[in-house]
Amino acid sequence: MMDYLVLDVETPNSKNDSICAIGVQLLTDNKVTQEWYTLVDPEDKFDDFNISIHHITPEMVSGAPKFDDVWARISPYCENRVFVAHNAQFDLTVLAKALQNRGIQMPVIRYLCTVDLGRRIHFNFKNTRGDLVLSGFSRHLGVELVEHHNALYDTRACCGIFLRLQEMYDFDPMDYVRQYVYANKRLKRKTVGEYRKTGA
Repeated sequence: MMDYLVLDVETPNSKNDSICAIGVQLLTDNKVTQEWYTLVDPEDKFDDFNISIHHITPEMVSGAPKFDDVWARISPYCENRVFVAHNAQFDLTVLAKALQNRGIQMPVIRYLCTVDLGRRIHFNFKNTRGDLVLSGFSRHLGVELVEHHNALYDTRACCGIFLRLQEMYDFDPMDYVRQYVYANKRLKRKTVGEYRKTGA
């Protein structure tokens, strides 16, 4: 059975290239074995719109860990865990841009997206608008979401969705794993079949 790292990030402004909060859960044998949440000093400006969404202010992140410290905690899991996020391209692109800003190469990450799983497995591509928004999909599946746009609670809800879908449907998550590479502001994705063929 594959092990996973479930995450959610919040951003301080519309550039979406820095992080002001992150939540992480480690799934081993489909059980949560670790969980952590932290505010992050993005070393960047905050937009009023973003503050209105997640309610994180510049004053709140004063003295919080910087992105480099957060990445040092995440990066050891890139090789041996599949990342899971709701609308994963957003979260992984934020990570990629934050790394690019610091001259750090984005490692190859294998990932699953719970939006993609929901669209394919649960709704059979017939979902109506809004069905796959984290708050709506959580409610639809009976998964608790205490506070939307709080990175800790969003991570827990994403994890809950992933586990609930596995309870409801007989599928192999590895069939939906993709390889994520961010380079030159472009996203490159491979299916897990392509991933196995290349031996990457």
